Amino acid sequence: MARKLTSLVAALIVSVAGHGATAQQIGVVASLDPNMRATAPGQNAARDLGLGAGVVQDDEVATTATARGQLLFDDQTTLSVAPSSLIVLDRFVYDPAGGSGTMGIKLAQGALRFVGGATSEAQEATITTPTATLGIRGSSALVSFINGRTIAVFLMGQQMCITTGAGRSCTNRPGGVLTEAGYAGQVSQQYLSTALTRIDGTPPTTLARRSVPAGVRTAVEPGDAPLSTQGARGATGNENTDIFGTRIGDIFGSESAPVISGPLF
Repeated sequence: MARKLTSLVAALIVSVAGHGATAQQIGVVASLDPNMRATAPGQNAARDLGLGAGVVQDDEVATTATARGQLLFDDQTTLSVAPSSLIVLDRFVYDPAGGSGTMGIKLAQGALRFVGGATSEAQEATITTPTATLGIRGSSALVSFINGRTIAVFLMGQQMCITTGAGRSCTNRPGGVLTEAGYAGQVSQQYLSTALTRIDGTPPTTLARRSVPAGVRTAVEPGDAPLSTQGARGATGNENTDIFGTRIGDIFGSESAPVISGPLF
């Protein structure tokens, strides 16, 4: 009798432990072309992600050289993952009632497009690469880590910052580029179009605004006024207006021939 009771208690402990270990879903797969795979925390085998499949915190999501996809999180953040990319859903906490939370992504390789939801309104969402940490608040951005370099392009919204051992630099200038060296100038419209095509898979004619559902694009003409005249900020918040006219030819090529085969892809 005692032996049976001991076995029953042990079985209950295992059952409760297994139930408690079940990770909570934090988002779903919104689009696929043609597939993505994810490895759950503590698991060795990857699983195929179908449309509508759930993802959990600490999932490791990977794409092949011919695949891409988009994740939609509970706070309406969208993450579009380019081919040949590897990301980890490092941290996600969201309170729907209060509309607050935190979000952290690790980008081990490849590129992604981030469009912030509710969690990035109150505080920065972070995207960490092996060489830097990007802080994105109420904004959308492209981030890549390829050939050992971090390059981030601010699209629109409040602000994006990069932090390295050398310090912290920020921008809220549409098209502004941040690297490990800090603010590097503005990217060309041609380059933006190429980068977005690489990530999304279809040639974009416009940039997506944060206020519309994921995948819906609205007109943002090249001649539109920027959201702010502030291009770059140092750690103290002082603007460096001298760099507003800086081109990023040293990164992506000359101004007369914008780089399409630059280090981002």
